[in-house]
Amino acid sequence: MQILASLVRAQGAVVSRQDLMFDLWQSDQFVDDNTLTVNVNRLRRALSDLGVPRDFLKTHRGRGYSL
Repeated sequence: MQILASLVRAQGAVVSRQDLMFDLWQSDQFVDDNTLTVNVNRLRRALSDLGVPRDFLKTHRGRGYSL
């Protein structure tokens, strides 16, 4: 839910992976990049189960994510 909350607060702007990782773990210590990818995919699956279109959460390669 924190990923979704961060993206909603950004109001459609692209949120970098680094900013999302800091929002989630409140640290700039190294967290495996794949951890964020797994959690974004889980969020996509949960949203899909609720009937939200798959393209609601957009990936911007090399930049981050947006709604």
